[in-house]
Amino acid sequence: MRALVTVAAAAAIISASSAWGFANAAVGTVIANQEMPAVDGTRHLLLTNATANVFVFFRPGQEHSRATLEQVARCAKDMADKSVHWVAVVSDRHAREKVESDIKETGLAMPVLIDEGDALYGRLGVALCPVTGITDRDHKLAAYVPFTKVNFPVILQAHVRRVLGEISDKELAEAVDPSSAAPIGDGAAARQQMKLAEKLRQAGNNEKAIEIARKSIEKDPSAAAPHVLIGQILAGQGNRPEALKEFELALKLEPTNTNALAGARALSDIPGTPPGSR
Repeated sequence: MRALVTVAAAAAIISASSAWGFANAAVGTVIANQEMPAVDGTRHLLLTNATANVFVFFRPGQEHSRATLEQVARCAKDMADKSVHWVAVVSDRHAREKVESDIKETGLAMPVLIDEGDALYGRLGVALCPVTGITDRDHKLAAYVPFTKVNFPVILQAHVRRVLGEISDKELAEAVDPSSAAPIGDGAAARQQMKLAEKLRQAGNNEKAIEIARKSIEKDPSAAAPHVLIGQILAGQGNRPEALKEFELALKLEPTNTNALAGARALSDIPGTPPGSR
């Protein structure tokens, strides 16, 4: 029974993180196929009837994007004998010479599709870049894989191998997060949601960041950090009353939280006076 709970919990974490990879396309969503122009002047389909389809969004000149392309190129080479279709996707806002430079430097040997007018970005609701999406043969989104500085190729290949049917959900979970072999509680899930909320905020997707932060609060009502994050976003949007309310909630949970104190003082009627002390 313990093993079943462990696998289910680990799989839930993978699904939860993947579901928010694209704001407009949760895991299980069928991704509409389309033909797109490529950097080399040809045209290619985004998806094929391969068992797994991998598409990578990147920005030329960005450090993490360059690292992603290098590692995706190696993964594609390592899995060349498998039924996997690989493409990279770049916005038409970027100069072609910069795109071509990154392709050459990273050794990318796959079609690089041009997203005209950011149509695909908008349709999927891409919040973070670089990002990698994986669909199955039926073009259902199976996973979203954000770039990580540690073990990105291992994690990406594990997701692809799961779509190929080579590994189980348990093996996938252990590849993504070795600690997932242990049961996952609400506290751990709340922390993972907070990490995602912070990344969404950094990417400028504030509404989704607030949504995920509130889900983190549901998992762990004793945590002050989600309230602070929401307060900072609301303050930046000019919503002073609601922002102050969030900072005050954070201070009730953690009176010494420096970010909450700073936020509350900045919004307080009496500078330098924290809420509750007047």
